[in-house]
Amino acid sequence: MIEAVAEIGKFLIEKKSKASGKSCADDQSSNLSSFLTPVESEKVILICLKQKQTGFEYRGLDLQNPLVSRAQLYLFSQGAKGGGTNYSPVCILTKPKTSKTMTEEQVKQATKEQVEKVFRQKVENWFLNKALPLAKKLSKQGDISKEDAYFIQSISQAVNENREKIIEDISELLFDVEFEKQKSSALLTFSIDGKYIGEYEIFKSFLLELIKERAERSSSQDKTCSICKQKRENVSGTVNVFKFYTIDKPGFIRGGFSSENAWKNFPVCSNCQIHLSEGRKYLEKELQFKFYNFKYLLIPKLIFSTSSAYSEVLDILQNTKKEISLGEKVLERITDDENEILDVISTFNDSISVTFLFMVPQMGAERIVLMIEDILPSHLKNIFDAKRHTERKYRMVFNNPDINFTFQQIKHFFSKSNRLKKKSDLDSYFLEITESIFKKKLIDFQFLAVHFCRRLQDSIANNDFFDFYISCSYAIEVLEFLNKLEILKLKGDEFGMSYETPFDEILNEFPVASANPAVKGIILVGALCDMLLRIQSVGLKKAPGRMPPFAKNLKGLRLKQADIISLLPKIENKLMEYSAFGKAKKLVATTASELLLKAPADWKLSSDEVSFYFACGMNLGQKIRDLAKKLTNDTEEAEDEE
Repeated sequence: MIEAVAEIGKFLIEKKSKASGKSCADDQSSNLSSFLTPVESEKVILICLKQKQTGFEYRGLDLQNPLVSRAQLYLFSQGAKGGGTNYSPVCILTKPKTSKTMTEEQVKQATKEQVEKVFRQKVENWFLNKALPLAKKLSKQGDISKEDAYFIQSISQAVNENREKIIEDISELLFDVEFEKQKSSALLTFSIDGKYIGEYEIFKSFLLELIKERAERSSSQDKTCSICKQKRENVSGTVNVFKFYTIDKPGFIRGGFSSENAWKNFPVCSNCQIHLSEGRKYLEKELQFKFYNFKYLLIPKLIFSTSSAYSEVLDILQNTKKEISLGEKVLERITDDENEILDVISTFNDSISVTFLFMVPQMGAERIVLMIEDILPSHLKNIFDAKRHTERKYRMVFNNPDINFTFQQIKHFFSKSNRLKKKSDLDSYFLEITESIFKKKLIDFQFLAVHFCRRLQDSIANNDFFDFYISCSYAIEVLEFLNKLEILKLKGDEFGMSYETPFDEILNEFPVASANPAVKGIILVGALCDMLLRIQSVGLKKAPGRMPPFAKNLKGLRLKQADIISLLPKIENKLMEYSAFGKAKKLVATTASELLLKAPADWKLSSDEVSFYFACGMNLGQKIRDLAKKLTNDTEEAEDEE
């Protein structure tokens, strides 16, 4: 995966270099851009300095709207989050945490304290601990002129002499302009003699030198780079383009827990570090997508990685995303991201693969929550084919032309283990299922049944008839989708249908139809129960969606073998009370009874399996009723149960 990111970055840098007519080694602006941090703030605050004969004079602040085209001029390169110093005297200012009970004066004071803290850590410390020592060192070595060293010293002196005024001005600006936007942020940078600091070579050189110094803290000579696999003059272990590990904690370090030996974990040469940085920046800008509670980077990898092939693939992906955003193109989706482009990738040939990289920030580093590598377009096509098959089938079964199958149907059951919980606690299961779908791994039906039933039981406990049927429909669609992909793992007796019934044209289409006659019998009992509940619901028009009275016999959908056997005569008797036990319903009841009698004494079905089959029967109830009416030519069946 890392190699694929570096390959993309290398291609992009070479493309820029060709356009500029410079070699990759000589093009400092290309190298620099790889280490700049994207500006996502709402405002840019410039500390304006004007050069005088005796040094620099503070001329106040200038407030601007950020522009992507000025990224290299702002010169924002985040070194360390929290209290650490960045690679340039540029930082992000955020509003302090406040409460509604605070007075205006207290909010002003909190804002000033926040500004003073960040200014000291990110600006003053940069000049004092980074720039001045570096200027002295490089001047002594003859790498920079005395004038450049004096230039840095003078700016540092002006910042120090005017710190109180600068902090006061910034605090007032934040309070006055952005007071109502509690989550707003601003980028703090410099304007010197009317020019951005990114227009001064000395600041750009210092940024690259500080990055180089950090890399040399854990480095080795004449070693092999883990990315390009070439022996290089120098490799470093402090590359933090992907912060999968940190070297300030012993558990992450090889070589006797010494940070100097951290290069052994992930040795990277300077060129590959630049390629990695450029590749990641591109992916985050062009190929980052939402996936419900997560975000992922979509990383393309070519089997034959020629420049022309990369150019074609990246152009197609980038342009497709733009066309979708502008409403010029509509693609089918399997996720909740409206800009998803997996459908177009599924049309490629298998000379390309893609990797899905899901990461979350964690204590200054990054944690991979899921990485799905080397997915071929042909398998993506299979996934979309299974999606379309499921939609076609159940639009007809459920008489609903609006059915659109996505991973939302799966997420519906893998969000919260309890509806009262504030946060999702089933994300790990959801990601495991996602990986199984993309990697074509088997998924156990019994595992799914547990989670299907939990959601269905919640619907009954919540007295929500509508949610019950929606959830049951989703569960059947998920099973059909997985079955079409051939990754649904069923028990041995769930293949084939050895007992024929009048309703096989429906039951045989059910993904978990079983050779065990008890399964078909349970489904038909559920269908008969649905017919009864719909009759009862006619009297509940003032409270639509509420569970009808007979639902109390379902034990919250925690049913066992004995419950099904006792439910069938109860349903029959209740239907007779309503004078609604016509020929069609009798056929369903008789068939169910025969199947249960043919079943083994012990069905060997868990409570979740029994409950789920029963719920699915309820969901298919109207379809089974219509077939029963057709088979019996029953014209006496009441239509008011629709």
